[in-house]
Amino acid sequence: MRIITLALILSSASMAGVSDASSENVKKNAGSSLQPGQLITIRESTRNKLPDAGENYFVSYLAPTPTGGEAVLYGQISLPKSPPPEGGYPVISWGNGTTGNAPQCAPSIVSSYAVEYLNEWVKRGYAVVRTDYEGWGADGPRLELNGKSNADAMGYLVAAAHELTDQLSDDWIAIGHSLGGGAALWTASQSYKYNLKGAIALAPVGPGVLEFIDGIMQGKPIGHFTQQFVSVTLLGAQATDPSIDIDRLATGEMKPQLEAMRDSACLGDPVFMNFPHLQPGQYLKPGEDYDKLVSFLKAQDPSSLKLNVPVLIAQGTDDETTVTPSTTEKMVSSLCASDATVDYKVYKAADHRGVITASSMDAFQFAETVFSGKTPKSTCQE
Repeated sequence: MRIITLALILSSASMAGVSDASSENVKKNAGSSLQPGQLITIRESTRNKLPDAGENYFVSYLAPTPTGGEAVLYGQISLPKSPPPEGGYPVISWGNGTTGNAPQCAPSIVSSYAVEYLNEWVKRGYAVVRTDYEGWGADGPRLELNGKSNADAMGYLVAAAHELTDQLSDDWIAIGHSLGGGAALWTASQSYKYNLKGAIALAPVGPGVLEFIDGIMQGKPIGHFTQQFVSVTLLGAQATDPSIDIDRLATGEMKPQLEAMRDSACLGDPVFMNFPHLQPGQYLKPGEDYDKLVSFLKAQDPSSLKLNVPVLIAQGTDDETTVTPSTTEKMVSSLCASDATVDYKVYKAADHRGVITASSMDAFQFAETVFSGKTPKSTCQE
């Protein structure tokens, strides 16, 4: 068995939560030989550990950026207690849902709602890797909703995990929830070093985000808690397209919430409920910047992707977010029209997070099917 105890250390800061290291620092400290998927630093995880894992690591690794550069990303790697099967542990790469935009909101830092769910995977003998995506710390701003970037974070962490240990199978699947569900679909459309067998998208973001934003522009009321997603979306769009002028796009009433989401508070922070519940017309302003926001959201919608592997899509009937049954059905129809293999399942009375537990047995069965080399059933062919 090979477990690397320490890889190249960039700086002491890179070993403690959100790093001050940037992709430029990688090139200065490590030369030009590092490639995407390169493992950079390792230490034992101290937060959000999977309790039934044999070992939990916090790592940094290299991934490509949408602008053609390279960035340091962070993630966690959990290995089962049980001995690896012949060929190694099959790998699950997890994509977390939205946690916010501020530097301290990385999934590995905030309290994770997915620990219990992912712990069940590791108990069943799967190695579980979890990425923080791109844009935390000095490599900000956070590229929220950027599907290709989020997918690359998931895919290149699998490569980094293979540098950590030789106990892993070459086969892996992508699993994600909400934002991560959309990332899992993007992952299914890409090509990576190791053998992607399938993807599981739990309540995945899709065309509902644009429908939500367009509804706000048309004067549709939204809930007090829900208005946090306006801030997340606008900041994510600007991170990918810096030409979007938030000052021209957002109203004056909206700007204090944007500043809090960008700098100091994570999604769900009680501070957001202290802001006024804005009324229709107090969120966004029409114009060139709104048009750019629409273009961004259309580009990140997974509906038009060409999927390379089978996918399981899980939807709850009581989802209270932008991931509504009608918009997910629209996305599934579009994917099916592009000859995808989609097993689409709807869970009665499951809300946005409840669908994770509700779909777990189907997810385990889907994973067993694709890892055994079989093709799961497809709703597209019914």
